[in-house]
Amino acid sequence: MKVRKTKSDRFTLLLIFVLYIFINCSGTQIKSIASTSESVAVFYINRISEEPRFLDPPNWRPVAGTLLTGANFDSDKKEEFKARIGSLFKYIGVVDSTVTSRDPVRIVNEVEAEILSNLLFEAENGIPDGAPKAYLILMKKEDQIRPGLRIRRTSFYLRNTPECIYLEFVEIGQVIDFQVPYGFRDWTLFAVSESNTGSQNEVFLSEIRPSGIEYVSKPNLAGAISEEKNKVCVRQQFWSSPKNESLPTKKVDKNLESRLKALKDLLEKGLITKQDYERKKAELLKEL
Repeated sequence: MKVRKTKSDRFTLLLIFVLYIFINCSGTQIKSIASTSESVAVFYINRISEEPRFLDPPNWRPVAGTLLTGANFDSDKKEEFKARIGSLFKYIGVVDSTVTSRDPVRIVNEVEAEILSNLLFEAENGIPDGAPKAYLILMKKEDQIRPGLRIRRTSFYLRNTPECIYLEFVEIGQVIDFQVPYGFRDWTLFAVSESNTGSQNEVFLSEIRPSGIEYVSKPNLAGAISEEKNKVCVRQQFWSSPKNESLPTKKVDKNLESRLKALKDLLEKGLITKQDYERKKAELLKEL
């Protein structure tokens, strides 16, 4: 005798299938919270089979294995870890074309770098299963005009491999608006996916920097080598080079800075021409 399936039976089978998928997928999430603060969130990226493939999970190594000279996580090592993370972000920024292209405007300032280094240290020290992880870093800045309803978010992936520590920027100062006051789950809503290089997520590496920090390069369709300006490779020599410890701090003449600002003000007020502005700016930058 042939048994006919009713609509109720089909709905029951569909419900069982959905529950099966949910139970199996929720056991291992590709993204999970590692450590957070009010303005910075650090997420583990977990390897599920070979995914996420674009982050090359088989080659992941512990971040602390490169940043620390030993495997223990004592207070001295924490200070070493923080100092090295802080030194890294001194050289990564965005271009401020109004003054000079020699130094970037930092994406992660000193205060944010300290918060991030603390959270990363906690995350490395507290990996649940002990397996190397990649990280998703989300950082927000409150909008002063619409506090609680608008933020500027910067997001990037961080992973360690045998070749280098990779930083892959997805957003830089991305404006996000909310209809109602946002919470943690709102501003950290983020789908793990490969980023596309564009002007909105390109970073600028300071011209004066230690060796070992560079853009990721790959061959294009024509066979020439091109740089991916949203991806940074930090090689071991950056951490081990004496230059990284003794690189002299560049002191910018405060008087020169004020003169550049005054010159720009004159241009904006229409008191000098664009041609005169560029000529005088070039003369001032020669002094710098």
